[in-house]
Amino acid sequence: MKTNMHMKKYISGFLLCLLLAACGKQDDSYREFLKDGVIIYTARVDSLKAFAGDSRIALSWLLVSDPKITHCRVFWNNGADSVNVPVQRTSGVDTCRIIIPNLNENVYAFHVYTYDAKGHSSVKEEIIGTAYGSVYLSTLSNRPVRKATYKSSGKKAEIVWFGINPEAVAVDIEYTNLADQVVKQREVALKHPTDPNRPAAFKDTTFLEGYKQGTAIRYRTAFKPEATAIDTFYTPYEPQTVQ
Repeated sequence: MKTNMHMKKYISGFLLCLLLAACGKQDDSYREFLKDGVIIYTARVDSLKAFAGDSRIALSWLLVSDPKITHCRVFWNNGADSVNVPVQRTSGVDTCRIIIPNLNENVYAFHVYTYDAKGHSSVKEEIIGTAYGSVYLSTLSNRPVRKATYKSSGKKAEIVWFGINPEAVAVDIEYTNLADQVVKQREVALKHPTDPNRPAAFKDTTFLEGYKQGTAIRYRTAFKPEATAIDTFYTPYEPQTVQ
């Protein structure tokens, strides 16, 4: 009986030593993990957006929380290029905007971080943006004209158009009026008068009021590669004969 008691004490002591050793190793691992202190992050940016442009891209984002943020940094080209964005925090939601210029025509991935005065940073927020240029411009063409005729009864020119590229946002027309003045007229897509759910559309016919018969007309078409693009691309002006 005494032998069993000694055996139980021995086993209990052995197990206790193992438990203490395990706890000691866990403490050592925990200390190793926290040897440089608790990792502190600043708040990440919110509502990050990219806006396409001509050899440039605009970015915008919100700073919703964390008054300690002093600046943001934007990285692209796999971190090879970056720009610092100073921040003056207010008591509310702040909006940051920046334009990144001199970009080759390409698609870019941007990583945005926030920082505080002690160098703590946020986790990254990522957005994809596109810079357009000469390659995109070379794909654009003027809106084709079906016919252009002079209406003597109304002293005006009538232009009847073919269809138009869905990326087109305007057609600029220049003509000379009866007072020998150059008139600039812009045609844009108009909302449907009775159905607000239908997309805006260009008119099929344009009238140039007071057009001076026999004088030159020229026109160009304006395009935006994306609806929110910050730049507009134009075809060269082309002459148009009026019959």
